[in-house]
Amino acid sequence: MSESRAAPAKKPSRNREKLIAAARRLFAERGFGEVGTEEIVREASVTRGALYHQFADKRDLFRAVFEKMLMEAGQEIYEETMKRIEHDREDLQVGTQVMLDIFSRPEVKRVVLLDGPAVLGWAAWRDVQRPFHLALIGHALGHLVEEGLIPEQPLEPLADVIAGAAMQAALAIAEAEDGAAARATYGASLTQLLARLGAPTNG
Repeated sequence: MSESRAAPAKKPSRNREKLIAAARRLFAERGFGEVGTEEIVREASVTRGALYHQFADKRDLFRAVFEKMLMEAGQEIYEETMKRIEHDREDLQVGTQVMLDIFSRPEVKRVVLLDGPAVLGWAAWRDVQRPFHLALIGHALGHLVEEGLIPEQPLEPLADVIAGAAMQAALAIAEAEDGAAARATYGASLTQLLARLGAPTNG
């Protein structure tokens, strides 16, 4: 699948936000392939010209939706993790479980996990998410180093490995017939994996 051409950077505008919100609702409900641009502009109450002023094409709009959802997920993961932990060393275990919960939601599952790789392509799908994972997981790993639970080392490669495991778990949950059962199974497996890397499972 060919990648969409990048649209020129646009200043924040009301039309852009309306298009992203409308596309998000429609993509989450029916999936990227089942939604046309005419429906998106109608839902957003803007003209077709407004869409192409802000985005190169439907795939470019999807990427904007995808990135917005990742930003929101990252903020929620951070805030919810801070509520649940008593010690910084619990960041990694708790944060990855919060991530699995958020990525199991129907809207996030559809856009980020099911449509994301197909629409963006695997390479772009990974590249867009990488800063998100490195920021959250790298920060948590830093706490483990500070407390002597893992040795000092370059944290970026380790964060990449953990992010890959977490996203594989999220994908497996998204594709499972019984999502709740898969969430329990893969969540437990991820906990065991991180415990072997030095991340404590409790305070």
